[in-house]
Amino acid sequence: MGGVNKPGKKASKRTPTRLKNKIQKASAAKQRKDRKAAKKNPEWVSKLKKDPGIPNMFPYKDRLLAQIEEDRVRRKEEQIQRRAAVKATKTGEVADAQNTAENAMEEDDDSELNGSDDEDMDDEADDGANPLAALLASARKAAEKYERELQSGSDMDDDDDDESDDEEAPMGVIEVPGGSSSRKAFDKVFKQVVDQADVILYVLDARDPEGTRSRDVERSVRRAAGGGKRLILILNKVDLVPPPVLHGWLAHLRRDFPTLPLRASNPAPNAHTFNHRDMTVQSTSGALFRALKTFAASRNLKRAISVGVIGYPNVGKSSVINSLMSRLGGNRHQHAACPAGAEAGVTTSIRAVKIDSKLTLLDSPGIVFPSTVASGSNTPTFVAKNATEAHAHLILMNAVPPKQIDDPIPAVTLLLKRLSASPVLVEKMMKVYDLPPLLLNPENGDATMDFLVQVARKRGRLGRGGVPNINAAAMTVITDWRDGRIQGWADAPEPVADCDKAGTDEKAITTEWAKEFKLEGLWGDESAAAVDDVEMQ
Repeated sequence: MGGVNKPGKKASKRTPTRLKNKIQKASAAKQRKDRKAAKKNPEWVSKLKKDPGIPNMFPYKDRLLAQIEEDRVRRKEEQIQRRAAVKATKTGEVADAQNTAENAMEEDDDSELNGSDDEDMDDEADDGANPLAALLASARKAAEKYERELQSGSDMDDDDDDESDDEEAPMGVIEVPGGSSSRKAFDKVFKQVVDQADVILYVLDARDPEGTRSRDVERSVRRAAGGGKRLILILNKVDLVPPPVLHGWLAHLRRDFPTLPLRASNPAPNAHTFNHRDMTVQSTSGALFRALKTFAASRNLKRAISVGVIGYPNVGKSSVINSLMSRLGGNRHQHAACPAGAEAGVTTSIRAVKIDSKLTLLDSPGIVFPSTVASGSNTPTFVAKNATEAHAHLILMNAVPPKQIDDPIPAVTLLLKRLSASPVLVEKMMKVYDLPPLLLNPENGDATMDFLVQVARKRGRLGRGGVPNINAAAMTVITDWRDGRIQGWADAPEPVADCDKAGTDEKAITTEWAKEFKLEGLWGDESAAAVDDVEMQ
């Protein structure tokens, strides 16, 4: 028989798979939308559900609350008693062990004075009876021996310091971030580079050449080997300054030493750079490479010419070597010869890199030299009022690794103070973060706190409850300054007539050195063409 229809049967409530998938997709889309909205919300919201507690309509709420409070107090008292008992037990054991160790040491001393031969047997008995006492006794003996050696070593170090003070030091190291803080160690590194090198490449930051320059280093190089050393100033990171500023610094620095502009590497992402015509990474590194090869060929030595690279931390010393190595090409030079990074302290020791049979480069760790200016000079210099301001100056020079920056706020204050001298630079910095005009503190006229609060809100540097994280915002500003996202530079000083007359001999030396490297007519020379046009990348 065929099937029989049942008109009274209810329809199935099962949903088709098509509708189930549609509901699941809609639910997933709703959850994604909620997650995106939660990320944009600056207010911190806990993911844990809050305990609703006891309802007010519950009849025995007061009794339950009182019982809960009594249990909490009782548990706290029991915990305090347990801690006190454990502490007392440990104190008693340590005291017993110390007394046993002292008695053992006294017996050992008596046995030594009496010439007893049972020393080993007594030690074995003590070790078997109380191993902790024997351990404490040996630790005390080792500590006393270490203190005696330390005291004798410090006396020897004092003698060495006295002897080294009698010798003429070429320079002084103020601070060496990212490496050893020993002044003698880095004096030794500098002496090794100068002694081994025939040519010294002194790398300067184009944004602040005088801030990364030391006259003591220049005088030391001139005095070394009876004036047989050659010094070239390398103005690195030229893409971070406009052409008029670069031309002014080249004209100023070339009064003292031969100077070459250089783009050792490509800029950081989102960095605001200037497009200098004919000043690419390839062209500038190629000019430096040809100059060094010309000097090496003119010397006619049977050995390779050594070229030492010195400078402050993070001015691009390793990048200079890597740019010269890239001129050779080939598969064996695909990787960087020297490790380089945006932070200071990447290079920690002297590294020799052989270019060919006629040229060898020496990479050195970054050293913060004392920056002194000759009397009568109109060069703008920075003079720190206290240790905090001096450390902030080093941070802005990128001479301190980010991990060693404890308080970045003074550095931001100093940066705002420097940029405030130029309304154009202040306006460009405000455009980086898209901020309104800053509010000054009525007490000291400082806008640092308002600036950091706004930066924290723009960049999402917020803590619990949406409170701005001022230190994180300050580190963001310092990173943007290091990578060139915040524009800033120092203008070259105007020439002084008296200094030009007094420096006739230095000009003659500079001209003679420039001929040895064939640097005449290169970028920024007084006989060169006018300044190139500026195009922001």
